[in-house]
Amino acid sequence: MTDARDPGLQALFDAAREDTVNEAFVARVMADIEKGQRLTIFSWVIAGLLLVPVAWWLSTPLLGAVDLATQLLPDTLIAVEEGFLAQLLAPVNSIAGVVGLTFVGAWAAYRKILS
Repeated sequence: MTDARDPGLQALFDAAREDTVNEAFVARVMADIEKGQRLTIFSWVIAGLLLVPVAWWLSTPLLGAVDLATQLLPDTLIAVEEGFLAQLLAPVNSIAGVVGLTFVGAWAAYRKILS
């Protein structure tokens, strides 16, 4: 290794160290970013306010469909006669339990694959 430096290359590095940033340009860029952030927040608020009546309008039919589904589905998947065993299997002996365990398993697999 040598301590000799190319004068042309050294001149380029010295020129790069000079502060050539225009403060007005930086202020304009930051103002544009803040304006965009305010516009984004305003847009999300307006979208939320417009979606509230739609959600309220859809809530009654959706609750009716969920109520009908709960009446049609059985309470348990497997009939267990013994009381202690029925209580032990209660969290997974229903459609909701199976759906929940499937969701947890899929989430764990998703996290395992992507990490």
